[in-house]
Amino acid sequence: MHYTEDPLMEGPRRKHRFVLEAVGTTTSLFGAERTLYAAGCEAGDWMDPRQYTDVAHAEGFDQHMADVQRKVHEETEATAAEQDDRPDQEA
Repeated sequence: MHYTEDPLMEGPRRKHRFVLEAVGTTTSLFGAERTLYAAGCEAGDWMDPRQYTDVAHAEGFDQHMADVQRKVHEETEATAAEQDDRPDQEA
C-alpha cells in the first residue's frame, strides 16, 4: 500500500513534508530557463542536496516515505506484540 493511502501514516505524513529550496537555474538547448532545487523533508531526517528540477526529487522523497512507513508499521507491530504479552488489565 502506498504511504498516501495508509491510515497508519496519517500523523507521519503531516510531520514529513516535501520541501524544495531553489539553488540555481539551468538553460535548455532552446534557451528555456528552469529552476534547480535541493530537496528535503520538513522533519529533518532526509535531504538531497543535488540540483534537480522539482519532479526529479519526488522519487527520492517517495523512497524516504516508504522507509518511514516501514518503521511506523514495525513500531505498531512491536507495540501490539507487547500488549499481547501482558495479562488483561481490564478485568
